[in-house]
Amino acid sequence: MFTGDPCYNYTALDQPWRATRAVSSFSCDNSFTGNGWYRLLYYGMNIRMPESCINYFWCGTSYPFWLNGSHPEISEGIVTRQACGSYFTCCEQNVSIQVKACPGNYYVYEFVKPNVCNAAYCAGTQIHSKSFT
Repeated sequence: MFTGDPCYNYTALDQPWRATRAVSSFSCDNSFTGNGWYRLLYYGMNIRMPESCINYFWCGTSYPFWLNGSHPEISEGIVTRQACGSYFTCCEQNVSIQVKACPGNYYVYEFVKPNVCNAAYCAGTQIHSKSFT
């Protein structure tokens, strides 16, 4: 195992309040002190960021961040995607993040600190079960 590979060197975020339909306005990812790799889980199960606009006040925050683009295949390696924070519009706020597909059918994300609060990265409520190729 190569420890520099983000598939094996990440922080797990198993926080049910990040789920798409979790309604609250108080959670904020301002504790991120810098870029870091994260794996999203939902009660221990693999989950990924939603790829479509999320209503504001969903995902346990005022500005839910969703992935504006598709998730990569393993063969693509690390890709850059835009994460959008919804409020009055679907992409009221945006940041560039890195995403990687990993063996074991999960993704890791290089999240950056959102530029507003209350803002947080969203986790979809559908469990990811796609087989990577």
